[in-house]
Amino acid sequence: MFKTLLFATFLFAPSLFAIQTNQLTKYGEGEMKVLFWHLYKAELFGSKTRYSFDDAKLALKITYYRDIDKEDLIEATADQWQHIGVTHQNIPKWLDQLATIWPNIKENDMLIVTRNEDNSASFFNHQGLLGTVNDPDFGDAFLNIWLSEKTTRPKLRAKLVGDKK
Repeated sequence: MFKTLLFATFLFAPSLFAIQTNQLTKYGEGEMKVLFWHLYKAELFGSKTRYSFDDAKLALKITYYRDIDKEDLIEATADQWQHIGVTHQNIPKWLDQLATIWPNIKENDMLIVTRNEDNSASFFNHQGLLGTVNDPDFGDAFLNIWLSEKTTRPKLRAKLVGDKK
């Protein structure tokens, strides 16, 4: 019985990711590298034929190449917001919420973040919905880590948005 349940979990796990990106157009993908370490592959999806930040349905899928503690992800998120100039009064609250939503990452784990119509953001993994940050300023702030013109990774941004320059 357990083996059947385990098999079913693996069989249907990819479809949970597909649900989040099924009806969307893939704008681009790229890898995050630091020195010679490959950290993750990111893929950006949306509902339009070409990337636009005002797309009502943006989804970012990240496939991790190594284990990462959620505390390190949270610290990196705060650092990136500081770098791109996000100075919102709710940042401490957002970081606390992420600490309850995000798991520790294992090699080959995937996370998808979707920006919802109300600009909140929902996080998914192979098990389904992890949680939602229900703040109308969060979705843009979070996606701007990768999509802002001020991002620390402009080459990755260009690949994600399908920039052919």
